[in-house]
Amino acid sequence: MMSAIETADIFRGAYLLCCGARVCNTHVTRNQVLFVIEGEGVVEHDERYRLGQALVNPVQLRETLNLLRDLVFERLRMENKAHAKTHRPRHTDTPQAVR
Repeated sequence: MMSAIETADIFRGAYLLCCGARVCNTHVTRNQVLFVIEGEGVVEHDERYRLGQALVNPVQLRETLNLLRDLVFERLRMENKAHAKTHRPRHTDTPQAVR
C-alpha cells in the first residue's frame, strides 16, 4: 500500500529513501525544511526506524543523506530569495547630507 510520511528528520528520511521510498514534496515551515516521503511500506519501515530495528547499507545511507542535504540547502536558498523579493528594506525619503 502506498502511503506518505512528513518529516524534518534527515536521517529518518534517508533511511526511508534507502528502503525504496521517494521524496514527493518539500516545504519550509519556521525555517525548517519538511520532506514528504511516499512509497510502498513507508509506515512499516518508519515503525522499524522508530523501534531501532532499521538496517541499511551504510554507503547508500551516506549518499542519500547527501542528496537530502542538497535538497535542504536548495529549498532554503529558494525560500530566502522569495523572502528577499517580498521584504525590501525601508529607506527614508529624506535626503542625507553629503559632506
